[in-house]
Amino acid sequence: MKIFLNILILISFSFSEIELYSNQDSYLVGEHIEVYFSGLNSYGSDWIGIFESNAPNEEILYWKYTDGTQQNNYNFIDSGYVSFSPLTLPTGNYELRLFYNNNYELIDSVSFSIIDSCIELNNPDFNDVFKVMTFNTWNSAQYGFGGLSRVSEIIASLNIDVIGFQETDPNSIIEIKTLLSNYQGYEQLYSTPSESNISIISRFPIINTYDYNLYGIGVDIIASNSDTIKFVSSHLTAYPYGPYDLYEGISIEEVINNELSTRYLENLGIYNQIINNPLNNPNLPVIYVGDHNTPSSLDWQNDNINQNFGFEVNWPVSEFLLNNDFHDSYREVYPSVNDNIGLTWSPGYPKNIFDSWDIHDRIDMIYFKHGDFKNLYPLASYVYDCDPWPSDHRAVITEFSICKNGPMGDINVDEIINILDVIMLVSEILESSNKYCIYVNGDFDYNQDLDILDIIQLVSFILNN
Repeated sequence: MKIFLNILILISFSFSEIELYSNQDSYLVGEHIEVYFSGLNSYGSDWIGIFESNAPNEEILYWKYTDGTQQNNYNFIDSGYVSFSPLTLPTGNYELRLFYNNNYELIDSVSFSIIDSCIELNNPDFNDVFKVMTFNTWNSAQYGFGGLSRVSEIIASLNIDVIGFQETDPNSIIEIKTLLSNYQGYEQLYSTPSESNISIISRFPIINTYDYNLYGIGVDIIASNSDTIKFVSSHLTAYPYGPYDLYEGISIEEVINNELSTRYLENLGIYNQIINNPLNNPNLPVIYVGDHNTPSSLDWQNDNINQNFGFEVNWPVSEFLLNNDFHDSYREVYPSVNDNIGLTWSPGYPKNIFDSWDIHDRIDMIYFKHGDFKNLYPLASYVYDCDPWPSDHRAVITEFSICKNGPMGDINVDEIINILDVIMLVSEILESSNKYCIYVNGDFDYNQDLDILDIIQLVSFILNN
């Protein structure tokens, strides 16, 4: 009986179906790839490679044995997965190929593609929305494609209201303003009088400017609906760069110490001197953008450990901001890092030209903080790099609405919930102004749709209170 069972097992094993598949069909440039396999039948030393589509089997771009190493341990693993990270592939079509016994005889393959972040931005869903951007232009767009004229074209085509620039010298800011003035809606622009490579251009009036050394500049802006916000652009030190050091074998302790002695202190200076300074209107809502040259802790936890070649790290700059009432606008819109990774470093330098060992991450940030009397709401956020692309960073855009604080049901925000709020809600449903701030206090079932059910809940609330 035992011999019979062994024969059945051998027969079943011999005819098991090989499966090879990846965790996604397409990836952003720099995103890690996981390839899953099962049903293998060999003597061991099986390996998986990444190839350009239609390339010969000998022209390997990346490869690993099925045990995840490049050491031939003669292992046989019939099922499992291999993660390729860090990984740099330009946009294009590729294949994952499986081989047995350390040879080049193809057993199975699966196709995938690498894409960029060129997406068409939708028009805002609401009328009381404004768009902000953080844009490192790579030495005033001297080395990418399209120059400052392309920088201006991008801003105008995306209908951006406020831009925080990094690596953009003062003369280039003047030129960008001149170029933008040729586009409808950009005839009147405001900018910071900074002598550094960090600047701000705004369609909204700038009423105060706060400078901080070489790392940041802040302004008070009269933004949408005549609300005043603080807007800060920053550029923190580039080196030593933590992800590079981790991959090269430097300990987490040393990497964190480097962060604390550089970017953490620079960010702390911006926070103390611009954002939280009692002389600089600290009660205002704040939008804090920039090239921070450090990742977010939100992207380096266990749920994304394969992207980060096995490390979990609480990066000090992001930890400080998140612990001091700031929110990461991109992660607010896309909480799952595995669904929307949002890499900003790097599309290439210039685009699609890389070092093969490069490590990609999200280091260009749009943080926000509520004010004492007004809240900021990120309604959409994007990473963007449509060709021709002038920079070695991707830009980040977030659409915000700013609304006065008030309890649910206080539609007219007069701090009293009564029949006037019911009238205003009915009016909004009958003749929509399409303002997000009305949805904030009137959308009782949180479905971003105002209807009779919201009116019933509001009337019920009034009657029962």
